[in-house]
Amino acid sequence: MANMTRVLVFLLTYGVSLDLWSKRGIFSREIKAILSLSKLYDKVYIISYGDRRDMKYHYILPSNVYVLSRPNTRMCYFVHSLLTPLIYRRLLRKHKIIVCRTVQLLGYWTGLLLKLLYGAKLILRQGYQCSKFLKKERALIMYVTVSLLELIAYQLADAIIVTSESDREYIARRYRVNPRKVYVIPNWVDTNLFKPLPGVVKKRGRVVFVGRLEYQKNLFALIDAVRDIPGVKLYVVGDGGLRKVLENRIKREAIDNIVFLGVVPHVELPWELNKSEIFVLPSLWEGHPKTLIEAMACGLPVIGSNVEGIRELIKDGYNGVLCEPISKSIREAVLRLLRNSERRRRLGENARRFVVENFSFEKIMRKELALHLWLIRQCRGKERGVADG
Repeated sequence: MANMTRVLVFLLTYGVSLDLWSKRGIFSREIKAILSLSKLYDKVYIISYGDRRDMKYHYILPSNVYVLSRPNTRMCYFVHSLLTPLIYRRLLRKHKIIVCRTVQLLGYWTGLLLKLLYGAKLILRQGYQCSKFLKKERALIMYVTVSLLELIAYQLADAIIVTSESDREYIARRYRVNPRKVYVIPNWVDTNLFKPLPGVVKKRGRVVFVGRLEYQKNLFALIDAVRDIPGVKLYVVGDGGLRKVLENRIKREAIDNIVFLGVVPHVELPWELNKSEIFVLPSLWEGHPKTLIEAMACGLPVIGSNVEGIRELIKDGYNGVLCEPISKSIREAVLRLLRNSERRRRLGENARRFVVENFSFEKIMRKELALHLWLIRQCRGKERGVADG
């Protein structure tokens, strides 16, 4: 008789481990969704690219959640991603209800192999559309390669999760995917963690940015915008490929009102946000930025560039301020907010309310749990059909 144990295989992004999540300060945020899903399944296997160091997380995870790391650290990531379904075949082949869920596109082929070998239902999550970003970066070879990966992935997945309606339309139009298998489930915020903290005193003129230090985030324009505003100090939270370049420029030009804080653990981020008067996200493009909705959840008045992914979240003049992604426009927006405390208060309150109503963890997870339940029922129906036959 078939084993009807419900199993979730959770695939970390290619090359990513639980230990890396921890070093980036995002472990507590990312594991929260897995913990919620674990209540729906009898067993959850987290497929990691980490080594033995990932084993220590067994002690803080529920008893039905298991970490499957690389058994041989000499094995490269790509070979590991291909062999994983075979390495763990004894764990997987006896189960008939398997749902595989990815974090991002990279590494999805492991899930595809699980689908082909063991009949797993494949949920492909795309927090942003890689092909759209690469096209904006004019990375032609990578754009063509990723477009092909997306085409195959979207056609073969049982369900696709995206974070915005515009991404849903993009997939349906560009790859001719049935829109009914594309589910809009936005990024969520723990509104019990990210909230206004009454005991924290805001520092006058403190402006904060949180995000990866990459070209997309448009940090050179942000630095130019605030560098000579009297009384303003910009705090940059995050790390990335441009950090050294940015720090060298600040040192070379003797800019004394920019502070790089590096990676701040997720649980400490609300403190950094609450100490600030304004949050700024000057990106050239975005998907569904977590850092923006986390700042809004803290009741901060936010400034964002008027680009796709941000303008879907900020209603100009109601829950934030939109500006153009150039230093002059960013500067004007910052100055206007600094001069009007009542406007800052009103925008911050509306921002908090907007996030609680639309992006709370509980509200968003209900949508994903419903999708998982639907796929589990499909597995059960298929097994009953085979048994009846």
